[in-house]
Amino acid sequence: MERFVDIEDGVLGKLNGRDCIYIDTVTLDGYDSLIFSGEINGDLASKIRDEKWVPYTLKFRRVLAYFACELDTYENLCGTDYLDHSDFTVIENSERLTEFPIRKDFDRSLYKHFRVFTYDVVFDIFAVDFDLKADMERAKNF
Repeated sequence: MERFVDIEDGVLGKLNGRDCIYIDTVTLDGYDSLIFSGEINGDLASKIRDEKWVPYTLKFRRVLAYFACELDTYENLCGTDYLDHSDFTVIENSERLTEFPIRKDFDRSLYKHFRVFTYDVVFDIFAVDFDLKADMERAKNF
């Protein structure tokens, strides 16, 4: 059975709310990394709870696949089970990852299923790991 596990960052805490994660760019580089950059609404980050925009970079490494979908359409496609969880989760025992036709020379056990909800778009990402960096020095008030 799938289990949604909220990812809690050491600086930001849990990220929760439609207005929480904004993206400026999403880049797939030549090293199998998917890189998000933008701003996080500090009011909706559990360890900040302050009216400021926090620049961030979120990098997924060794990306096998990713899927992006407009938020309201995603609800029609996948349901609303995510509503009790944060905007950044890992899905343990993912049915999608289990059924995904990975090449035989790849070790399926290395990959995780991550889900990121941004203001407009939901991303499902199959990757080995991630790194989230918040730039608190460049944070600015609303």
